[in-house]
Amino acid sequence: MLGTIKDPTLFLLLGSVGILLFGSIGYGIYTTVGPSSYKLRDTIKEHARMHELGIAHGHNHNEADHIH
Repeated sequence: MLGTIKDPTLFLLLGSVGILLFGSIGYGIYTTVGPSSYKLRDTIKEHARMHELGIAHGHNHNEADHIH
């Protein structure tokens, strides 16, 4: 049989961590699909497009010299 918890410190610590974790996940979901999500940019897609145009890193060298 389990005894009662006399010191609530562990419970408070785990509860606080849980609230922070679920709060962060909830905020991330809200930011991604919420009302202002249309303001988000796809920076990876923009960077790939800049590579296609040859202007990704602010240089005008020959693309053959460019190593990734």
